Amino acid sequence: MSAAAVRERLRTVRSDPILVNSALMFVTTLTMAAGGAAFWVLAARLHSPHVVGLTGTLVSATEALALFAQLGLNVALIRTLPGSRRPAGDVLTAVVLVAVAGTVLGLLYALLAPTLTPELAEVIGSPAGAGVLVAAVAATGVTALSGSVFLSLGRVATHFRVNGLLMVTARLTLPFLLLGAGAVGLYGAVAGAAVLCAAVAVLTMLRHLPGPRSLNPSAELRDARRFAGAAYLTYALHVLPQMVLPLLVIGALGAADGGLFFISFQIVALQNAVLLAVGSSTYAEAEKAPTGRRSVVRRGSRMMFVYALAGVLAVLLVAPLLLRVFGSAYADQAASTLRVMSLGTLATALNYWGALRLRLSRHHTWMVVVQAVSTVSMLVLAWFAAPHGTVWVAAAWAVGHLVGGVLGVVVSMTLAPVADDDPGRPRDPEPSSASGHT
Repeated sequence: MSAAAVRERLRTVRSDPILVNSALMFVTTLTMAAGGAAFWVLAARLHSPHVVGLTGTLVSATEALALFAQLGLNVALIRTLPGSRRPAGDVLTAVVLVAVAGTVLGLLYALLAPTLTPELAEVIGSPAGAGVLVAAVAATGVTALSGSVFLSLGRVATHFRVNGLLMVTARLTLPFLLLGAGAVGLYGAVAGAAVLCAAVAVLTMLRHLPGPRSLNPSAELRDARRFAGAAYLTYALHVLPQMVLPLLVIGALGAADGGLFFISFQIVALQNAVLLAVGSSTYAEAEKAPTGRRSVVRRGSRMMFVYALAGVLAVLLVAPLLLRVFGSAYADQAASTLRVMSLGTLATALNYWGALRLRLSRHHTWMVVVQAVSTVSMLVLAWFAAPHGTVWVAAAWAVGHLVGGVLGVVVSMTLAPVADDDPGRPRDPEPSSASGHT
């Protein structure tokens, strides 16, 4: 290939917003994953699987509750922010709502979880421990919301600096300040990093957004309430297994097996994050371009499945080596679980693709129904599988995604097809002052 052809190819790649934003989001995810892996390697080396299991369960719950706290606003802002006439007000209102929802959900979890899983009282049984959990959930929710805002504004590089580099630095620094405090200190480090990143993210978002900074959202965001509600229910159902599966493992097999399962889940979470980055970028570009949306979806789906297959092949080959970084016990006992769960990311890609198509089709009921079928299938299978070992729980997770993926794609191709044009949006909307650059 000639130099001119190479330069032309590079220009084509740089001009594809799905590819560029997906790559930047992947770099952010990879940075966070590398920092997270280093954090858990440190935790696994310094603490017992019991401590890692308790902390990992709380981290999974925190991340799941933070996603519940989004209230669908993360998806609604991607749809409405490019054309909003009050972008700062929209974002500030969303931040307050997510923080309040995270506080309420954190309090409920702190009250209920020790009753269902008494071992968790070791970390969140005291008022101080419960307060740390509440702060972590609210802050993690705001940080997650900021990722959607930065993507919608085209400031994915800012997302990398704030939620990637800063988060990693904080997570790798704080554990040394809390060394010796067991699971309380380990979880406190995660919570502290989340609070710091949330504060910086809010200040950064408001600096880049014009308009009055008041709790008075735009008409565009208010009109998207029904869509946000459906997106919230779908999102909540999607992340519910992330919180429940570790509890099922600990309840049936103990905290040590919970630690083994959690580490495998964290590795596969990187594969899933790549797929989610591609899906989110595809959705953002489709919402910015109300005509030719099917072409955007096709390009995004091809990228998604290529990345999914590449990730599966890599993990199948090096699963024991990946786990050995965390300790010999993980490599000896969790390799099969990791391989099964990694294979399940192919089903996850199908599930993400179907969900993306249904979101663009604006069929709110089908969005919720398809994800409900997927989640219920996954949890019921995991309930029966948990006493038989973590491999079977991983298989239940994969089958649940496969059920949702097949149903979502079938429905989105028959009963709720994606329109090439979005009739709900004017062809030439008023230019938004919220747009930005990476």
